[in-house]
Amino acid sequence: MRHLLGLLFLLTIAFTSCEGRKTQRQALSESIEEFKKTVHFETNVYIPETYLEQDVDTLMSNGFRVKIKTYADMSNAVRFSKIKDTINYQTYYRNFKFDISVTKDDKVIYNESFNKKKVNKAFNYNGNLVSGSDLHHFDRLAVLKSIQVNDDPSYTNMVLIDIMYAIPETDRYAIHRMFIDNRGKSNIVQVEVK
Repeated sequence: MRHLLGLLFLLTIAFTSCEGRKTQRQALSESIEEFKKTVHFETNVYIPETYLEQDVDTLMSNGFRVKIKTYADMSNAVRFSKIKDTINYQTYYRNFKFDISVTKDDKVIYNESFNKKKVNKAFNYNGNLVSGSDLHHFDRLAVLKSIQVNDDPSYTNMVLIDIMYAIPETDRYAIHRMFIDNRGKSNIVQVEVK
């Protein structure tokens, strides 16, 4: 009987001393999860970081002179967010404006300025395109990647300018070619979309 009372006493002590406390490891991991839910850090990155401007002046063998000026639109950017380890990374890709001026025989035959809104209209980037379309979201997310004079010698009476827009952080892009004839009339054709 004495052994039975001793066993009963030990079981009573064992059950009453276990109050369901957490181990230090469990407490630390729950504390970290709670911290992640309540504390948010945000970091903002702008690409390009500051105002950027570039001028290109090209004199072609067919007598045309092409001036292209590109410059960062400091009030218009595309934002991409990514959360990693409680830090919200906000990356802003600035849109670019560009001016194209073409002269022939010292006479300006074409002079236009383009911003994102005008590009959307000229390149048919619009919000009505269905998901899965090649140009879906180009109206909101695409930024100017490159613009350059195409020096194809077979075009003697016109200027060709290749313009590439791309969606940052993806492999999606669209290349358009602008044709400007010797009277200053322009036409834009989609060349490639990926």
